[in-house]
Amino acid sequence: MTPNILDLRQERCPMALLLAKRHSVKLEVGQSLSIYVSDNSSMKDIVSFLSQHAYVVITEACSSYHHLLVTKKELQSNA
Repeated sequence: MTPNILDLRQERCPMALLLAKRHSVKLEVGQSLSIYVSDNSSMKDIVSFLSQHAYVVITEACSSYHHLLVTKKELQSNA
């Protein structure tokens, strides 16, 4: 299985957010995606968007970038 890695360290919003959305939507429930981003604003936008949808996001600050571990979770039904 190849690792799911998306390197957005050269991208800024809105492109970074758009690319993160495109790649995360392809995940199956339980699958993870590592996103590398250097722009603080992009990192906040990505975390905010994904957290409001069906994803768990764990952030790790590295020396010159942020590592976001995104995992798709099951949608909760309101039944």
